[in-house]
Amino acid sequence: MRFFNHWPKFVLMLLGVCLLLGLSGCAAIERMQLRPTEVYYVANTTEYFPPKPSDFVVPVLNQPPPRSRTIGVFQFKTLKDRAFALKSALYNARRVGADAVWIRSIHEWAEPYAYDVPDHWETRWETRVERHVVRSKGKNGAPDQISEEIINIPVQRQMWVPTQHVSGFNHFTSIDAAMVRLR
Repeated sequence: MRFFNHWPKFVLMLLGVCLLLGLSGCAAIERMQLRPTEVYYVANTTEYFPPKPSDFVVPVLNQPPPRSRTIGVFQFKTLKDRAFALKSALYNARRVGADAVWIRSIHEWAEPYAYDVPDHWETRWETRVERHVVRSKGKNGAPDQISEEIINIPVQRQMWVPTQHVSGFNHFTSIDAAMVRLR
């Protein structure tokens, strides 16, 4: 009975733990998605700047501030949206120690695609169910036992697939950003 008096607290505590675990995983997944964009950064200087912490707020500028220095360029094209392109620029700015990001241009466009998949044969696996009657001999004069046995049998089947037309749009986003150090 004591458990039933405290179960709402237990459920809330369990939900809180799940939420914390879920949020900690989101940051790791986001970093994993952004890591491949590191190759698109090209440094203008051989000077090393320590990386900024992951919670550092990188200002996004539409023109370079006076008395600033460009330390590198980030040019990137993706099939993902504008938000991902901006996140990748900010991620790389923190990684290389930039104080700000100057977005020189960001563009979004769509290109159509169309192709035909020619007609062809496909091999597909299906499961056929067979039922068998099994008779087992009774022991010590007992009557025979009759039971049903179900057997799943994998079957390979050839199917003719007619020509298919595939069409749509690829949505691209490109970003050209300069990583800036303030003096």
